[in-house]
Amino acid sequence: MNCALNREQFRSIQTLMERNTGIRLGEHKRIMVENRLASRLKETCCNTYDDYLAVLTSSKDGIELQRFIDRLTTHETRFFRESFQFEQLAMLLEQWQETLPIKVWSAACSTGEEVYSLAMVLEKVLGNAKWSVYGTDISEASIQQAILCQYDILLAEQIPTDLRRAYCLKGVGDYSGHFTISQSLRRFCHFSKQNVLNPDYDLRFDIILLRNVLIYFDVSKQRSIIENVIARLNTGGYLFLGHSENILKGHPKMMFVENCIYRKVAE
Repeated sequence: MNCALNREQFRSIQTLMERNTGIRLGEHKRIMVENRLASRLKETCCNTYDDYLAVLTSSKDGIELQRFIDRLTTHETRFFRESFQFEQLAMLLEQWQETLPIKVWSAACSTGEEVYSLAMVLEKVLGNAKWSVYGTDISEASIQQAILCQYDILLAEQIPTDLRRAYCLKGVGDYSGHFTISQSLRRFCHFSKQNVLNPDYDLRFDIILLRNVLIYFDVSKQRSIIENVIARLNTGGYLFLGHSENILKGHPKMMFVENCIYRKVAE
């Protein structure tokens, strides 16, 4: 088996990835792509990347294409990542004067840690049945893991102690070494596969988190994503971006609050 990925093959992979996700893989990602796809060549009985590309482009059921996307999308996440934003969220919720229940969208939610972090804060501040969270991601594997809601017990240390004690359940028996989130929170959390470049949602949200996502797209696609997201945000609602994303500066519909948090002030 020849698992070396040459430039022409990499260009084909770049094109396929961008066409299906909008994400442009930079040249510096070639070794990463080679490493992540090596096991797919073995599992599909392909000797070269040309063979594997033929499988991808000829597959009619789309299963291998989804596995390809799962392998090449970044799933960097953690519970209460950028914790200061969750502290700001709690403060905003305590002052909330808009209609309840609050609908929250975690775009590019990966394996669900952000969704469940949001759920803990919403429940603590607002109480039961006054909120719902919708998590979406382009990776079907990530969405299924989020729904499964089983995490390594070591990750529980990322969760503030009071919230961990209130909402986390330690696994026993076959689930030893893992923990899950209480059903009282999970029943208000919804997951689906969505592409932020072309989301199927016809819902409107009061709060949207689109954190550390835009950096994977070129400027034109960043603008398309931002407009898609803003169109689904209620006036008076809040948009949370990642700490390095400042594309909203001067946007006529959005007002800067602080720490990459914006409020929609016009339709």
